[in-house]
Amino acid sequence: MKTAIAAQNSSSETLIDKHFGKCSYFHIYDDESQTTEVIDNPARGIKGCKGDVIVNELIAKNVNAVIAGDFGTKVQQLLNQGQIQMIIHPDTRVSVSEIIELLNHKNK
Repeated sequence: MKTAIAAQNSSSETLIDKHFGKCSYFHIYDDESQTTEVIDNPARGIKGCKGDVIVNELIAKNVNAVIAGDFGTKVQQLLNQGQIQMIIHPDTRVSVSEIIELLNHKNK
């Protein structure tokens, strides 16, 4: 399973981002290979609603779930249509590496 984590920067020690659409990067963790791919937010710099650009990129990367502090209403609809699970993590003081550790622990 691939999980995208909205993040403030490309470091694994960065904090998760509160805003799905406004994050700078996505860390895509593959629990089968236990590898992480870091991608720029493909909609960074686009004004207005950019959820469709991001969701299309996540679908192309075969992402099954996404973690962020919050998701807008339109993005929620797009993720549901793309069959991507949304996981709201309200504590944005947690790092990407901590989330990955939790994902690994869950799969044992």
